[in-house]
Amino acid sequence: ARRLDRTLRALKTLVIVLGILIVAGLGLVGYVLVKRGLNSAPPQPVASAAAPAAPIAAETPYGPIAIELPAGAKIASTHVTGGRLVVELAMPNGAERVLALDLADGRLIGTIDLKPQP
Repeated sequence: ARRLDRTLRALKTLVIVLGILIVAGLGLVGYVLVKRGLNSAPPQPVASAAAPAAPIAAETPYGPIAIELPAGAKIASTHVTGGRLVVELAMPNGAERVLALDLADGRLIGTIDLKPQP
């Protein structure tokens, strides 16, 4: 009976010590989370390939540039990427045309005609 009492007392002591360690560990984790949350800087935006590039200022202004659109064409969208202005046109026959302009000097780099299949 004495041996059983000693074993139970040791087991109770072990359970109490482990319980204290668990509570202390959880308290430490909570403290670290709160401290990091209060001292963290706002997240920085991540640059991606889909994100528009910053506008590139021309060394010398190139002034107004006139680009003639085909009759009935409408500008569907525009976006800036890699120092280029990309203009997507919706053509009256259902086709699309893409114009690429260099932002540094304003020149037309290329044109791509996208034609629907019959």
